[in-house]
Amino acid sequence: MLDDDLSRVRDAGFNYVRIGEGAWAYFEPTEGNFRFDLFDKTIDLCAKKQLKVIFGTPTYAAPAWVGHKYPDVYRWDFNRTPMKHGSRRNYSYASPRYNDLSDKITTALANQYKKAKPIFAWQIDNEFNCHMDVSYAPCDTIAFRGWLKNKYKSIDALNAAWGTRFWSQVYDDWQQIDLPHPTAPYNNPTHKLDESRFISDTVITYCRRQADILRAANPKWQITHNALFGNVDGPALVKELDFWCHDQSPRFWDNWHGYAFPLVQSRSLGFPYGILEQQAGPGGQMAYLQETPLPGQLRLWAMQTFAHGAKLLSFFNWRTCPFGSEQHWHGLLDADNKDTRRLAEAASLGKEIYALPKEVWDAPHEKSFAVLRDYDNEINHSRINPYVKSPWETGVWISELLKAHVPVDQLWPSSDFGGYKVIIAPHLRMTDAALVQKYDAFVRAGGTLVLGAQSGLKDRNLAVVKSTPPGLLRKLTGVEVEDWTNLKENHTRIALLDGKTLPLCGMVERMKLRGATAIAHWAGDDLLLQDAPAITTHDVGRGKVIYVGGYLNEASCAQLAQYLMSGVEVKPVVDAGVDVEALSRRSTRWRYVWLLNHSAEPQFVENIVGRELLTDTVVDGTLKLKAFGVAIVQGK
Repeated sequence: MLDDDLSRVRDAGFNYVRIGEGAWAYFEPTEGNFRFDLFDKTIDLCAKKQLKVIFGTPTYAAPAWVGHKYPDVYRWDFNRTPMKHGSRRNYSYASPRYNDLSDKITTALANQYKKAKPIFAWQIDNEFNCHMDVSYAPCDTIAFRGWLKNKYKSIDALNAAWGTRFWSQVYDDWQQIDLPHPTAPYNNPTHKLDESRFISDTVITYCRRQADILRAANPKWQITHNALFGNVDGPALVKELDFWCHDQSPRFWDNWHGYAFPLVQSRSLGFPYGILEQQAGPGGQMAYLQETPLPGQLRLWAMQTFAHGAKLLSFFNWRTCPFGSEQHWHGLLDADNKDTRRLAEAASLGKEIYALPKEVWDAPHEKSFAVLRDYDNEINHSRINPYVKSPWETGVWISELLKAHVPVDQLWPSSDFGGYKVIIAPHLRMTDAALVQKYDAFVRAGGTLVLGAQSGLKDRNLAVVKSTPPGLLRKLTGVEVEDWTNLKENHTRIALLDGKTLPLCGMVERMKLRGATAIAHWAGDDLLLQDAPAITTHDVGRGKVIYVGGYLNEASCAQLAQYLMSGVEVKPVVDAGVDVEALSRRSTRWRYVWLLNHSAEPQFVENIVGRELLTDTVVDGTLKLKAFGVAIVQGK
């Protein structure tokens, strides 16, 4: 079927294929014995049909002989049970043996194909840490001790950083230290934080080894990876790559702003970026099967991917696999090999995007709001101190701003803060002097910084700072936190902002003004909070710092977003309902507004003027989007 498949791929408008990532058992059926015939033939056919190739290193799914011959390569779970052969992602990145075997298969592939002209890029492995993002094998413990020695240099420095004098956890020899393991009550929090840092560094080192091998074989090859899963520091991983890619499956979310989140994340990690797995039908594995995308949704989802900044898109997959654990993960074709409406939708999409002006693809997103993320703080929130029972506010902010049709990006501590009007840094408990300095420079230059409860509470070792909260942020915020309480799940306390009720949840704080001005006070008769400031503002240079003494749910986040928009004079990109997504991108000559209707009903968009590029029609104020419709309006 190969020749016919590749002809149909080409005829559907695709100009490359993605191959090889799960084929280790084919390439190396027994140790040291390699074969490449099938892929030689595939690449030769791709050359004849003018298709380029992204090749995947196959190291996420090893053959049975690997674990049978070398059982020391397996991951172990938290209870120290080996994850044996029979699935995927069951090998430890810290295993010297597995690293050596991965080097060898990568080297064999690199040497075989270093002159193959159709190959322009390599995908390293596949979805690092998908399914399982920890490992507790003996090799992991040995590697963890080495990582700790390199970081702390002395056992005394480690004891100081971890605060091991509490509960007599003091170590006097590196051999006494294990990865976190089952204990009666809790593991040491900084021990767990360093575990996640170690896992991320181990994954990144593993990635770098393969990238180095491939670049040595052919420096022209582009290196990428697909998706960001648990226990991997995204900005650190991106440094090892030439461009960033993501795998986008909208059916895992219940709403469009939910599955927009990873696209916003992707462009924060690399712009433009690529999609190596765009959902091509209903997804499913052994225990679940998703709803089938309705007619028009595959095109809509792909256009959303492009709207957020993808310059490369690959559907996963070409044909639904008739066997194995992903036989319910549908491709553009099914096992019967007949043309489908899904393939027709993909082919139609190709015609549309090739007709667009080239500058559409490189036009950067308009800067306005941004939400700051931090690997250490997210690990702390999800794995170490999850006692605040409120929504993950990073996701809430981005959803509410997207629904309000306000440009929003994600930033990281290493990002350039320039050009943004508002940066929201919700509840970064761990803060350091370098980050505070970036905050200060951003605000003094005219920006608005929004901080939340518990900001600045801890240092980078997760130790509570020995100064009144918000610690290093006291001068910048102009407040001191004098008392606080953690509310039960679904409980709120009411603040009054501009006379309107604004519920706050999670950890709520009683503040004392130290230069700031209260813009909201706690309402009600709560003896801890009554009459105290709930939200404050503090002028610093040409900008201001807003401190929110609690956590926000969806409704209160939407309300505060409107308050911020009016304060910095930011208007929505368009006027439309919440089912419409609107993204504004600007080249040197034009503004491109991407409009996507995520509803099965027509939607009207107001306050939009220009030329709609997909239909080549003039828009003068109002535009009607059909069900699952898309428009790209070029204007000034």
